[in-house]
Amino acid sequence: MEEDFTGKTVINNEFDYSNILPTKEAVLYLVQYCDQMNKQLTKLVEADEEKNKPFKDEYKEYNYKHSFGQVLDIYIVEKGYNNITCKDYDTFLTTAKNGDLDNVSSINIKLCLDFYRGRKENLVQHENSFHILFHPYEIKFARKSNFQDSDMDQIENQINQILKQFPVANCIFCTKEEK
Repeated sequence: MEEDFTGKTVINNEFDYSNILPTKEAVLYLVQYCDQMNKQLTKLVEADEEKNKPFKDEYKEYNYKHSFGQVLDIYIVEKGYNNITCKDYDTFLTTAKNGDLDNVSSINIKLCLDFYRGRKENLVQHENSFHILFHPYEIKFARKSNFQDSDMDQIENQINQILKQFPVANCIFCTKEEK
């Protein structure tokens, strides 16, 4: 991730992928990518903390300061309404191997890459939420951000590319033409 952002704005993009077939393998790959992005932000935060260690508080300046809004949550609602929450790819993979991805009602992937930027006394929160919802015949991907940031644009584009690689099946409930 680079330090390239242009300024405060409102980004609220939504994409409809209701005609894709979310196979176990494809969803595993998507979760693995989301987990990698979450871990990459954690590394940037740790490096920024290390860089600022020798300075007094008033001289600390952050590109990536930890935010409690940084999270990866994968919610699995099984038929019968048993809920499973995974916080990373490894847990999700174990869940898949245990058969808990068979016959689910929905999967909700929430990747929040929030962080603070600026001087210690004047930190500005950068909110970046990526939300992928898998319901039968309703599959949506949404991004919400409060700053234009090329790194977050790249993550959005990559998630869209991954979703476009899922198998597609038009049916009576959802038919989409290729554009």
